[in-house]
Amino acid sequence: MSVCKIDNMTANLFTLTTLSQNPEYFEEVIRLVEEGFHYNKEQSFEKDFAPLMNPLNFENCFFYVDNISHIVVAHLAVCIRTLVKHETEMTVALIGGIVTHKKYRGKNLFKNLITHAIHTYQSEVALFILWSDLESLYEKFDFYRTGGLIECGKRNFSSSERPSGFQKTKFSNISDREFKTIHHLYTTFNEKHFFTIKRNDKDWSIIKDMSSIDLYIKKNATGNIEQYFCINKGRDLTNIIHEISCQNAEDYTSLIKEIGCFKLWLPETEITKTNSKEIFYTAYIKIGNTNLLNDFLKEISKGELQITKTENNNIYFKFQNKTYEATFKDFLQNIFGPNAIDEFSNYGLSIYISGLDSI
Repeated sequence: MSVCKIDNMTANLFTLTTLSQNPEYFEEVIRLVEEGFHYNKEQSFEKDFAPLMNPLNFENCFFYVDNISHIVVAHLAVCIRTLVKHETEMTVALIGGIVTHKKYRGKNLFKNLITHAIHTYQSEVALFILWSDLESLYEKFDFYRTGGLIECGKRNFSSSERPSGFQKTKFSNISDREFKTIHHLYTTFNEKHFFTIKRNDKDWSIIKDMSSIDLYIKKNATGNIEQYFCINKGRDLTNIIHEISCQNAEDYTSLIKEIGCFKLWLPETEITKTNSKEIFYTAYIKIGNTNLLNDFLKEISKGELQITKTENNNIYFKFQNKTYEATFKDFLQNIFGPNAIDEFSNYGLSIYISGLDSI
């Protein structure tokens, strides 16, 4: 077995490796994750979270193997992605598939995995992002509830109630031309309008095989797709519309009106376009390389906001030539939300990571 370099007390009992080094453990890793997240036989973590578990990402899937029994006992995976806002980009690490075998809990395996992941990617990403409800656990590693999401409506969506002109399909069922149109809509609208994930051709090729997501498309008189939205994601995001796209702002406003009575998730920046008043957090976020984060914030703020240093869990920054100090948690929430402070809200940095990208 190939071995990753580790330095911890469990080194004699467990081996840390990756799926790229030991792909023969893939099915066992999937079983462990699905058991940990209580999947049933009809559900598939591999399909629901294809960006994370695709062979192209195996080098970022870390797991421990018991040196005696040779079974997989803990797993954590990372996807390196790019967030974009007004063509300004920032590299981030999305973390998911976090699980420890129930018989091996309390042995610091999770602590070692997340510490290893942070150490591995610290220099190359501005932020680490993960999804969980274990606030006290992740705050120990400086991950804080950050970002604002809104849920437009409360009704569960059903195919019989779909808006006029929309047809239900799957990404794998549409033609290459239609798939390219959806790709184009996302690039020209979503990546321009939202603070969201930038997708390359590799990302789109993975999405095409995500069969657990329902796709609704609307075509114009010439047969070209002009609007689409995505709902469901296997066990995850049931009845949640988690991505919408169209050709322009006018179509976007009308689409929200059409489907806004359902459980449509949008970033906090869109609250004035909806009837929603409740804002909930997007994810847990940890600051990575402060120089990379600073480069992004300087560009997006046109030099108004600059990080000067970090020290003892505090961050020092300049805003409009005045110097301030804040904790990591306050700094993240003041900029990215929920409820970003007025001085920073104009930057529109409410992160919107669709279900097609979230892990």
